[in-house]
Amino acid sequence: MIRASRGRAAVLLLLMFAAGLAVGLAGERYALHRGLTDDSGRERRGSTIERFADDLGITPSQQAQIDPILVETREQMSAVFDRVRPEWEAVVDSARTRIEAVLSPDQVERYRALLEEQDREREAE
Repeated sequence: MIRASRGRAAVLLLLMFAAGLAVGLAGERYALHRGLTDDSGRERRGSTIERFADDLGITPSQQAQIDPILVETREQMSAVFDRVRPEWEAVVDSARTRIEAVLSPDQVERYRALLEEQDREREAE
């Protein structure tokens, strides 16, 4: 009984970790890309530079120097995520496979439905 409870706790912990990681990475990537361009594809200032301007009282000259740094950083972060994404997905897929091996067939079906629901929610954001 205790062993089964520990197993369930481990599965839930792994699920929470995987879900948190997925949501965090997706959210960060989404936020980076949303602030980069406007609807016409032109570059615009994201909330970071606006916060700097408000909180730090930066001058227009400083802002002109900081803007390209933020754009470059966003591009670099996106490139890093693109490189690690296949490995990250492999880790998540492996965890899901291992979790499914522990679950009953009915639980596997419900588990997959929950994952699909999470995917739809992320896509809607």
